[in-house]
Amino acid sequence: MRLATAAGRPCDLDIRPRFAILKPVPPRFSELNKVKVTPPSKEEWEGYVIESRFKDERWIYKLSMTEDPKKSESFDCWFPEEWLEWTK
Repeated sequence: MRLATAAGRPCDLDIRPRFAILKPVPPRFSELNKVKVTPPSKEEWEGYVIESRFKDERWIYKLSMTEDPKKSESFDCWFPEEWLEWTK
């Protein structure tokens, strides 16, 4: 880009970015990992990761969870990575 200084002399301005575009780190949990959810001020849940997405500069995970392990009914819900931890 060509500009002029206050004195009227032409000068070149290099406006190319000087930094590399950062790629997101890989997700911490993968599909079918069993995790424990510990949201702030709520009870803990356990579930299985069924999907992950990088959204708003962080990883979120869709978990399949059940209220009663004796029943086959389950529900799916999205949680941020910081609420999840490994479980066995």
